[in-house]
Amino acid sequence: MQFFWVNLGATHKEAKNGQFLWAPLSSRSKRGIEQFRTHWDNVARVRTGDLIFCYHDNYIRGIAIAQFNSYVAERPPRASFKEWQNEGHRVDISYSELKRPIRSDEIAEIYIAKFDPRTQPRLFNSVKGINQIYMASLPADAGQFLLEQAGILVDYEDSLIDSGSPQKVSSTTRTALIEARVGQGAFRSGLLGRWDGKCALTGLGNPNLLVASHIHAWSLANNVERLDTDNGLLLAAHIDRLFDSGLISFSQNGELLISDKLKKAERHILRLDEFTTINRLSDGNRMYLAKHRERFSFG
Repeated sequence: MQFFWVNLGATHKEAKNGQFLWAPLSSRSKRGIEQFRTHWDNVARVRTGDLIFCYHDNYIRGIAIAQFNSYVAERPPRASFKEWQNEGHRVDISYSELKRPIRSDEIAEIYIAKFDPRTQPRLFNSVKGINQIYMASLPADAGQFLLEQAGILVDYEDSLIDSGSPQKVSSTTRTALIEARVGQGAFRSGLLGRWDGKCALTGLGNPNLLVASHIHAWSLANNVERLDTDNGLLLAAHIDRLFDSGLISFSQNGELLISDKLKKAERHILRLDEFTTINRLSDGNRMYLAKHRERFSFG
């Protein structure tokens, strides 16, 4: 399953009532030069079952599921498409309204920090508004984040799990994967044993304050990686939040790496100068930590 974001603008009625999305193959400049746009080309990448967040008038208002692969089609005979060239890419969709629409300025700060550098093209501009594009391709973890914000992630768990494996997933494994996503079940038990019931960084031993954290995010991982205890660290809740947000990471030797986005005063309040290293990293931990550092641009 891939994730996309579409800015509907004047075509929101066509998406909602006509159950389709369409974008031109290209346009022509005033000099007659043919121009291609990444945000139009993204429509050609949509495949059956992909999920598209539909944005209109400051809110993500709906979810569209692609019913078929994108295909080349003539321009729809609607006034809202009249300025475009005759051929484009079309996606037939099943559209449903969100019960809890998501206002873009409510997610802007988190989205810009965690996901926008990996969104093609970027969604947000320098003043945290939405760029004037048609369709953006989203990283998988951004798609999961938006589903969580809409309160409907549980509705798509099976699809996310099925897309993480080429083979059919057994009911037992499916349950383990669902539990692992929220840091529970066998995944948590494995990490509690691996780290002797203590935070790998701080040594905190209160189980109520410990999180079984994926190093390579569940949303980006395949099903094997999602259950692999080498892809996990047992962390105190505040350390987990910093790690999940990309504000900290760890080197191949387990040394704490702190993002420049975390201010000196914040580091002091969190007492990060007192905890500098994770010991006992496995080779598997190191492999997944390399992915975490790459994801959040640690040098």
